[in-house]
Amino acid sequence: MTALRSSSRPHRLQPYLLLALVTLLTAAPWAARADEVPLLRQGLWEYQRSAGVNKFAATECIDPSEDLRRQHTALEKMGCKLSPALRTGATYIYTADCSVKLPSGAVAFSMTSVLTAESDIAYRIENRLTSQGGTTNESITAQRVADCAK
Repeated sequence: MTALRSSSRPHRLQPYLLLALVTLLTAAPWAARADEVPLLRQGLWEYQRSAGVNKFAATECIDPSEDLRRQHTALEKMGCKLSPALRTGATYIYTADCSVKLPSGAVAFSMTSVLTAESDIAYRIENRLTSQGGTTNESITAQRVADCAK
């Protein structure tokens, strides 16, 4: 089960709509190959996310490494072109160029994500989303807090 809290209101609709779309697909960034996914332990994870003045918190029982792989598939199905991940130590850099068809028309954007795996129970992500509406930055910190309830 996921719990979300939000504070503040967006003042420009389109960039936040686009960010919401990307956020739904990138609770964690994607991976170009299975060996480019950091090994993270399954369990109950707590997420803190901030984008501009908006802040969100969530908890979820998940296998983050497997979720990374699912994100890759979802982004490709959306029409994104993903570059192979660049890895330096515990830091992974992912990029994507996307053109998504929405009911309101096509939206093009590019995204760069920098994931730093602090350990198998903690990581942080910095996302930079660029579209015609401008650039939006998002930060996510994630921490495994417990085993999942059975």
